[in-house]
Amino acid sequence: MSKKSPILGAILGFFVLGIFYSTGFNKQGIIAVVGLIVVSWLLSMLVSPSVSIVVNLVGAFLGYKWAKDHNAAIEGGSEM
Repeated sequence: MSKKSPILGAILGFFVLGIFYSTGFNKQGIIAVVGLIVVSWLLSMLVSPSVSIVVNLVGAFLGYKWAKDHNAAIEGGSEM
């Protein structure tokens, strides 16, 4: 496996569907994307569409963190 850029993971993660860059199409990534979309939709409907930017920031954090975890697993010699 090749290393992934944490910065690119954060940028793509800001657009929620970019989380798949960091995790791939696995159970963790699918659950995160569906959960973030549902929370974003609920915030948009119940509070204000501008509040749903918080969900995008969470997606950016997860993209960054999971790309770093992926790289650490590769450097450690283990597979994710």
